[in-house]
Amino acid sequence: MNKPASNIGVRITMLSAAIALLWMGCSVSNSLMSKANQRPYDFEASILHPQCTALPLGIDSVEIFLEWSREESLFLRDSPQSPFTANLRLQAGTFEVTWRDTLIDFTPPVARRIWRVSLAEFAANWNQGTNLVPMTLEDLHRNTATTWTIPLPQPGIPRTPFQSDGWPVYNEQAAIGDTLYFSSPPDATWQHASVEVPKTMPSPPFSNNRDKSDTLQPAIQSEWLTDETGWSGYIVQPGINVVGQRTANNTLRVAHRVHGMPADHPRVRDLNLMIESSRYITTRAEFDRMKNATDPKASLDAFWLSCGNEKGASAALIKSYYGRVEEANRYFSGVHPGWRTDRGMVHIVFGVPDKIRNSNDSEWWVYGEEGSANAITFRFLHVEHPWDENFYVLNRSIQFRPPWDRMVTNWRNGRIKPD
Repeated sequence: MNKPASNIGVRITMLSAAIALLWMGCSVSNSLMSKANQRPYDFEASILHPQCTALPLGIDSVEIFLEWSREESLFLRDSPQSPFTANLRLQAGTFEVTWRDTLIDFTPPVARRIWRVSLAEFAANWNQGTNLVPMTLEDLHRNTATTWTIPLPQPGIPRTPFQSDGWPVYNEQAAIGDTLYFSSPPDATWQHASVEVPKTMPSPPFSNNRDKSDTLQPAIQSEWLTDETGWSGYIVQPGINVVGQRTANNTLRVAHRVHGMPADHPRVRDLNLMIESSRYITTRAEFDRMKNATDPKASLDAFWLSCGNEKGASAALIKSYYGRVEEANRYFSGVHPGWRTDRGMVHIVFGVPDKIRNSNDSEWWVYGEEGSANAITFRFLHVEHPWDENFYVLNRSIQFRPPWDRMVTNWRNGRIKPD
């Protein structure tokens, strides 16, 4: 597929150079990997962060789409005259492929490859209980690997939507303003509906305030017939985007769903986002002052400098805080950006849990030694949501007030250690 790329731009705003340079290390490629490691929501716990999906190709084949960051690969050369290369291997079922990635001038930081594989070969080791296929990417020079699972592709129409650069959409998230394409039979009638999600903040762990995003109803934006090529397209709107076909009772049978996010998502580079996400640890007066300041950047700088008391300590706080905001965006985004979810809120303020327990409908995050008097346990209940399969609600309690206040005070006094 060769579709024109959309011209999507965002203004990148940073803090002062001395602080920003220390913070730049937070920026690496997006990924939602398996929860098998000890710290599933700690992005830095893994060296490699590939993105991968498999889409049906006919009834007996699949296409595997793999994207990885060259910044995370180890490039070596055989001699001073040889080019620098990384040696990588992908395994899925009985499918295995090894290749060299050569580093040359102007090589883009993100690399992509596509393979066409028989369904039998790809799904040789799939877990019938979960319908998930195990995947492994190895960096043979580093002697390290990362594993994850992806759903077994099911033949059907339409396929997962593609971005305007011809690459599949990951995790139901696409850039606002981008044009997405998908295939279907010619002359099929489609509708695109969307609704913007209010920018509400989750209430603190000790205060109840019900999220109402499950009551949102997307409104029809357009209707069209697929042309003779079998490809259809639509422009991503902010918030919830659904594409489907009208049923006999005038409802929309949803074929796929996409959440429109800023083009920089999940990264934290926009000044407004930096100010908004600081709300968890600012007072109302401080937050309003930053939002309404004639120089918001200077106001945000002043807040962090007041927390760290000097630039080096403030830089460390900034790296920790906005690194957690970025991790929340990577792991918890759905109808809301990850930082504005219950799990994102706790992750940002408290950090990576010491232990996570999972059940079919819940996650328990434990801080401290489980069972001890000082341990804190948050339970997040998975809730059915019409627009979000990754929606968890915190089981709130007034008992969380003291530890919450203590952690906010620690942030404001610069007593937070990196995860």
